[in-house]
Amino acid sequence: MILAQVLKPYSIEQIRLLEEKMNTYETWVFVLVLFVAVLVLITVMQRLTIAKLKTLEGIKTKSSLKEITALSNHNLSASDEFNIADIHTITQTPIQTAMTVFGKDLPDPGLVFKYVVPLNVSKIITIGQTEGSVITRSTEVLDHHLTIDINSVDVSNLEILSYSLEFRREGKVLLQLPGERDFHEMSIRERIHLSKDLSFGEERCYESLDLRNPIRFRIGNRLSADGKFKAGYFEFHLYTKDVFEKTVNGTKRIEKHFYLKLVKIFPGYDTAGQTKEGLVPMLARFRGEGANLLSPP
Repeated sequence: MILAQVLKPYSIEQIRLLEEKMNTYETWVFVLVLFVAVLVLITVMQRLTIAKLKTLEGIKTKSSLKEITALSNHNLSASDEFNIADIHTITQTPIQTAMTVFGKDLPDPGLVFKYVVPLNVSKIITIGQTEGSVITRSTEVLDHHLTIDINSVDVSNLEILSYSLEFRREGKVLLQLPGERDFHEMSIRERIHLSKDLSFGEERCYESLDLRNPIRFRIGNRLSADGKFKAGYFEFHLYTKDVFEKTVNGTKRIEKHFYLKLVKIFPGYDTAGQTKEGLVPMLARFRGEGANLLSPP
């Protein structure tokens, strides 16, 4: 009986059910294999992305370090080569040539020149552009712009020595003498004297030139109709100090030492706009000093 059951063939319905189960198993196997493949692909992509990000981060870090190192080296070399310009200049540096000047090559306000005038010897002081006792390197100044000629004249006075000062100009000069309230345009040639007792006719005479009441010079290029410099100017003060000096007879005599002080550069040097010849113009921001230009500081 058992053998008969074993040998009994499957019915069509049973075969159909078996085929459906097999199809279902195949479907689940396919889904599981696809799911595993997707998981593997995602894992591989994540690893590749992480590796790429690490590589990019390393490249950026190396590049940043190189830039920082290069910038530091550049700043160090630049600070070694160039001096910082003073407050009267623009710090921008022009293209360098053999004639290029920097802040250290230009005179600063506060600079004082001392001159001793020996007996019977003339002392000539010249303010100029590229030559003279005081060199400005300014486009607003001419060579021999202002010449100050100092002579000792009171040879017979054994106690106090007198002096004669002659001023000559090649460029424009505004002059303010001690006791005057305003500047006036200087003539081609003017003369004053420093003496206690001697008389010099109509020419001005002063006992001394005090630091608080010096002779004031303003030199520049062009004057406007109201007597003001259009593009800026230099202001110098000339004053004296009394000193005791021995004469050939062994006695002491009051003589004078002369001082020329650069008080002001208005509005200042523009080193970035200098010419190929090494001449420096004034700053373009100049707008004038208004009504106070001709009044004493």
